[in-house]
Amino acid sequence: MYTEKSFRNLIDYWGERSPEREAIFDGQLRITYGELNKEVQQLSSALTLLDIQKNDKVLILLPNWYEFIALYMAIAKIGAIAVPCNCALKGKELEQRIHIIDPKAVFVSNSSQLSWLRENYEFPLIVTTRFKEDGYDSYIDLLHLGDLLKIGENSIFDQVEIDPKEDLYAILFTSGSTGHPKGVQVTPHNLFQSAKSIGFRINCSSQDTVLVPLPCGHTFGLLAGVLMPLFFGAKIVLMEKHRPIETLDLIGQEKVTVHLGVPTMFIRELEHFRNDKRNISSLRTGIVAGAPCPETIMRQIYSEFNVELMNLYGSSEAMGISMTGLYDSMDRRFQTSGRIFEGVELKVINEEGSSAGQGLVGELAVKGEGLMKGYYQMPRETAEVIDEDGWFHTGDLVTVDSLGYIKIVGRKKDLIIRGGNNIVPAEVECIYFSHPSVVEVYVFGIPDNILGERTYACITLKENCKETETTLKEYAIGKIAKYKIPDHIVLLQEMPRLANGKINKKSLVDYCIKGQGRGTQFRLA
Repeated sequence: MYTEKSFRNLIDYWGERSPEREAIFDGQLRITYGELNKEVQQLSSALTLLDIQKNDKVLILLPNWYEFIALYMAIAKIGAIAVPCNCALKGKELEQRIHIIDPKAVFVSNSSQLSWLRENYEFPLIVTTRFKEDGYDSYIDLLHLGDLLKIGENSIFDQVEIDPKEDLYAILFTSGSTGHPKGVQVTPHNLFQSAKSIGFRINCSSQDTVLVPLPCGHTFGLLAGVLMPLFFGAKIVLMEKHRPIETLDLIGQEKVTVHLGVPTMFIRELEHFRNDKRNISSLRTGIVAGAPCPETIMRQIYSEFNVELMNLYGSSEAMGISMTGLYDSMDRRFQTSGRIFEGVELKVINEEGSSAGQGLVGELAVKGEGLMKGYYQMPRETAEVIDEDGWFHTGDLVTVDSLGYIKIVGRKKDLIIRGGNNIVPAEVECIYFSHPSVVEVYVFGIPDNILGERTYACITLKENCKETETTLKEYAIGKIAKYKIPDHIVLLQEMPRLANGKINKKSLVDYCIKGQGRGTQFRLA
């Protein structure tokens, strides 16, 4: 097993011990650990020769291609700072991030990205990937050795000194659903410890094949989809975009053993699987994260996919916080987010700011191995979430039982106060997830002059369902208090999403405030 305290030499380790074992398949290209090791060395040398030095920021605008991972590992070797961004970002979204970090180098994946950058900025280095443009270095040109790799082909670079606990490795942007993205500063130690801990909970090994249908540039994808399998010498199967049928086919084709995903991905796959069975017998476990997964859905995945699904809880600011494990009972897996990882401390804070009693609801605060160094160049925003004693206030309302199992109740800021009564959206969502016709539900409050807030539930249904707002309201009668039944139910054909796959609450709120539909990119049922 790899025993170093950082992942900068991780690829060297497996490249020397298992050079023929396949490391990555991205739907188009396959690369072994030996080939990946050679490429990472060439990339590191080339970046050094092109004057990318320790602490320089490298903006990565690539989809889930194997080059993304190779670049991650090369940047780790030279002590530069990786800044991954969703390659679909445009205009103001990209401007905000560039303004914050001021990158020295940018990797682009298409000519439109290049044209926009060329018109608006002057960067010391822009590298094209899987296409060629005159006047620019290319990483891969028409899937062959590009200029960049040729530059580093016969060069050896001197490794710089890196302090894994202090030096920055990456700046990961929060999703920015409020319109103001923040750059989360993380160290190699933050990432490495969390990735290892996740793997230990599922007994990951070099015999595993991990399916990654979520962006490598987001925390979940980076920790569990890239660093975890690389640490254990497993194989990574990347998807540029999650498509349920393609996912099920890939599981059979590549003999996938570990399936990562947000709840929505598993929900969509279940729907297709019920109508068109696929051979997914290779699956042994899966990890769901990114949003709370209802117990009903967890049980369906377990029984219909025959897979030991684990619940991972974390955030960009604190990396991995807790997770269920193979040793946990079914009820623990389906009803909790497991226990904290080694090296993480927690406390639950009540409304008065003191520790809540065992089993009582309060806001979760954590500190330890995975905690960020702060938001990049945003000391005020950092101080708002990390207190003077170093505790990160997650904003999540939880209970913790006598054995340390965490149960997420909801988001502190999402709590709906309707007519003086508190409504936790997750409780209402859980009721509707038990409805046989409901695929997805998202509950939130909108300000109201009379009640303070009114409750909205946006719901997507299975095909050809006859449910209406009236019948869905009637379904909740007797299952929750009358005041918790949504004031309005909006039926949608699809949910708006952020780049990380999460439902975009801001879009839904705007959609409902504007009278359901003007100027939105998702559709009413």
